Amino acid sequence: MHLTPDEIELWAEGLLGAARTMHLTECSLCLAEAEQERKVLLELVALPRFAPSARFADHVMAQVKIRAPSGEF
Repeated sequence: MHLTPDEIELWAEGLLGAARTMHLTECSLCLAEAEQERKVLLELVALPRFAPSARFADHVMAQVKIRAPSGEF
């Protein structure tokens, strides 16, 4: 039985149990998918992290216009 996508993700994170990890020694298809998953995760981790400036929310809220209720429903 091939590894599920969840199991491949667990393997890439080093969290897959030994019994299911053994499947990778027998199945080149699952091994290729698992190695690709690990490569993608490593590339994602290497991306720079961006965060808004401390005053970002203040700048956004300064542009928000709230209309006064008209009193009519």
